[in-house]
Amino acid sequence: MKHAILATALVPLATPLWADDIRLNAPVTAATLYSEGATLTRAVPFSAPAGTHDLLITNLPESLDPMSVRVALDGAQLGAVTVRHERVYPHQQEDSPELAAAKSELELLENDWQEASDSHADVMMTAEVARARLAYLSTLQGPSETAASPDVLKETMALIGRETLAAHRDIASAEREARQYEKQLEELRQPLEDARQLVGALTPTESDNAMLAISIATEAATEGTLTLTHLTQFARWLPAYDVHLNNTDTPQLSIERGAFVSQFTDEDWTDVAITLSTSRPDGQSEPSGLSPWRRHIEKEQPALAKTNAGRLAEMDLRESAAPMAEPVLIAEEASYSFGDGINATYAYPTPVSVSSASDALHLALGTLDLTPETYAFANPMRDETAFLMAEATNDGGELILPSFEANFFLNGTYIGQQEMPLIAEGDDIDFSFGPINGLRLSNKVTNKVTGDKGVLTTRNEQSETRVLTAENLTGRAWDLRLLGRVPYSEQQDLEITHQATPAPTETNYEDQRGILMWQRELAVGESFDVKLSHTLQWPSEMVLR
Repeated sequence: MKHAILATALVPLATPLWADDIRLNAPVTAATLYSEGATLTRAVPFSAPAGTHDLLITNLPESLDPMSVRVALDGAQLGAVTVRHERVYPHQQEDSPELAAAKSELELLENDWQEASDSHADVMMTAEVARARLAYLSTLQGPSETAASPDVLKETMALIGRETLAAHRDIASAEREARQYEKQLEELRQPLEDARQLVGALTPTESDNAMLAISIATEAATEGTLTLTHLTQFARWLPAYDVHLNNTDTPQLSIERGAFVSQFTDEDWTDVAITLSTSRPDGQSEPSGLSPWRRHIEKEQPALAKTNAGRLAEMDLRESAAPMAEPVLIAEEASYSFGDGINATYAYPTPVSVSSASDALHLALGTLDLTPETYAFANPMRDETAFLMAEATNDGGELILPSFEANFFLNGTYIGQQEMPLIAEGDDIDFSFGPINGLRLSNKVTNKVTGDKGVLTTRNEQSETRVLTAENLTGRAWDLRLLGRVPYSEQQDLEITHQATPAPTETNYEDQRGILMWQRELAVGESFDVKLSHTLQWPSEMVLR
């Protein structure tokens, strides 16, 4: 569906001396990208004689949103601004120097190919003529012995021989010459394909275009600058991270931050100033509302007979008793800024080029170096090995944005991808760098009863004992943090007692009830055992869940 024409009369213009259209090409000069969408800026100089004129920009994409168009003018008085999607002028764009050079090279190669192909065809025609002569000579017979003298017969046979030899020589010469042209064509084949591919790569994307008409007025000849900004939904950027841990005597943690930029505007961007913003215009931009919550009581209704009428009445009753639903409201490093305290921006220092629908441009946003503490995290109730962890504090003064895929490396070796959470300045960082295969874990239930796998059950009592073990088979000592679990209850009738030996370093680990954590040094060859036992008691008429 085509957009409606937008016309904004800003100020009345003076009586024109004469009217003229001035056509301009306004490529994208700057782009501020968001998680979805971008604000594009186009700044183009113009020259205009005295009078009123229309500046016509014809290279705008057909997807241009009229409601987002904003125009600033320097050097003339600004009048009406009109966005047109139909009956637009064709976009005329000069070739870039690189494309012009590529086209010239392609034209030379195509001429060389055509000349070699034509010459090869001429030689092959010469060979065909010689073959035709040879075929004709093979049909000739010398004069009969009674009709010709020996001298005539001898001369005739000599003529046929000379012509046959000449035809064979012509064929051989043509074939030798043809092989030279075939070799030349073969040598031209790959350069010609490469030249065509280069021209295709440098040729701007072609698509339907929109047109912007800006009325201006000036009392004298002038030179000025037109600046156009508008939004597009067809561009975005994504955070990209490489997280490196050098696990030496003095561990080092570095987060190489980057961004992938892509756009699908049907317009190639060339030498554009890129700014990346953490603003999320595609997300929620205003707070949700909260409706009043009215509660009421009423006498319990008698049970209805399960007739069709009764089922309908029951349905009506359920619907009337339901609470009111709440409404739903819908390479070079970049410089970093967090000026408003809400959204961060990264300004890339050099212009970049991004082709539409074909490029995924990676930009470096800098490296954050931290000094972490490393430890072995053990969860014997779920895992068979401990995992290497690195904890640090984001004291680099910058925000770390979330990402679904971050690459993790241990001592230069790739170990996998993980999700990167949002980490504000001052937040704690806790990253995993894969399993420690030599740090073995086990989880054994010790009081075993046949048919109940170590759980002793009575009518209203259940007890269990298990041992969690971490064994260090590596060649170094580890700061071990081991997790265990005991049940908890929020009901008075369900009584739970438990014991942990040795006593845990921390109970309710990370504010999780019943989760225990032990922290200790685990030397080379050492094992560490934790014994957990618990007993549950509850009324016999109730069921344990």
